[in-house]
Amino acid sequence: MNELFKNEMKTILKDEYDDFIQSLQKPPVKAFYLNPLKKDCLHYFNQDAISPHPVVPDGYYFDYEKYPLGKSPFFSCGLYYIQEPSAMLVAHFLDIQKDDYILDMCGAPGGKSCAVASRLGPQGLMITNDINTLRAKILSENIERFGLKNTIVTNCDPIQFTKILPEFFDKIILDAPCSGEGMFRKDEQAITTWSPEKVQECAYIQRQLIDQAMQLLKPGGILIYSTCTYNTKENEEQIKYILEQYDCCLKPLKRSHGMANGIGLDGVVRLYPHHYQGEGHFIACIQKNGQSVSKKYKPMKPHISKQNQKLVDEFYQKYLNIPTPDYLYDNHNHIYALMPQFPDLQGIRVLRNGLYLGECKKNRFEPSLALALTLTQKDVKQFYRFHENDDEIKQYLHGEAIQGSNHKGYGVIFVEDYPLSFYKESQGLAKNLYPKGLRR
Repeated sequence: MNELFKNEMKTILKDEYDDFIQSLQKPPVKAFYLNPLKKDCLHYFNQDAISPHPVVPDGYYFDYEKYPLGKSPFFSCGLYYIQEPSAMLVAHFLDIQKDDYILDMCGAPGGKSCAVASRLGPQGLMITNDINTLRAKILSENIERFGLKNTIVTNCDPIQFTKILPEFFDKIILDAPCSGEGMFRKDEQAITTWSPEKVQECAYIQRQLIDQAMQLLKPGGILIYSTCTYNTKENEEQIKYILEQYDCCLKPLKRSHGMANGIGLDGVVRLYPHHYQGEGHFIACIQKNGQSVSKKYKPMKPHISKQNQKLVDEFYQKYLNIPTPDYLYDNHNHIYALMPQFPDLQGIRVLRNGLYLGECKKNRFEPSLALALTLTQKDVKQFYRFHENDDEIKQYLHGEAIQGSNHKGYGVIFVEDYPLSFYKESQGLAKNLYPKGLRR
């Protein structure tokens, strides 16, 4: 481990330094939080293998070696998100109102976006972005798995939002790119890539993102800033910059369960692995002063050809017990269900515009995995229900067809009460529609 880093931590922690170093020799801890959109699922978990997160409701620790939740079909059904337990506190500290418009500026892989968007109501909006194309695609996959309808996934430099959505957002999450000192126990690569130069580079990028965030935040709005690093350049000094440069105030966060105060700054939270069961993290909450303003923006207009509208309507009428969504958008025969509050993001690369319903192909509509993951058994006319460990589920996740009951057409595979995927039955076989890239 870099001597400069050690010396810095000795300065920060003083008499606690040895305890901190010892904590880095212990294995990292794993945790997950439940998806509030998937009801009554906790009793399906092995209660002896999980323990409650001390702060986050519906958050739990688990031992991945003994209880590999990432391999369970319930993970594929979107019942939970596996997230580092310190990182869970970012969304926990954000006071979410049902109709908030929220931006996650650096959203990948999606743990904070999913936690927040799943707590919004039908009038709420989440735009989650990542500048890195590969990471943005992973973000989009996790948004899909969680069954979110109110979320737009973008892949751009956040500065592009300032041109079309100034003072638009009620809440902004800035989990800033950082030097990753808090991940040393969890990620060996974080150790090898650390350097004082990287700290300076990250601090520069963070300052740019902060300036953009303050332009995008409406008066009265909340910015929650976080990093997974320890040095003050990327943490307290950035918060002091915000307070000096902008008309805003620090909203003190309630500390408990081993959370530490800031260095020369009260009201923020520092997390150290020798005090808190998780990795290193820094969190601060800023409120922009001023009166709330109405959101002025150009809404996105629904658009779909009559032919494709007819194909979607026919599918819903034949296979589902719910009406076709009101606001449809046709992107080269790929059909999305918009929400009326969605803004027009012209000029911004959008990967997922609300709920992706499926694709119109040669006079037929082929439904998507995203649509399947939002459905209940009451919503569909044909379905098969299996238990978590049934062979049919293992076969289906592997990409195989399963034996059907000779009911032709589309239906949904359920694991207990939770949707996994569409199938298409023909000649007594439920043909596999689970995406090839997700099969295992």
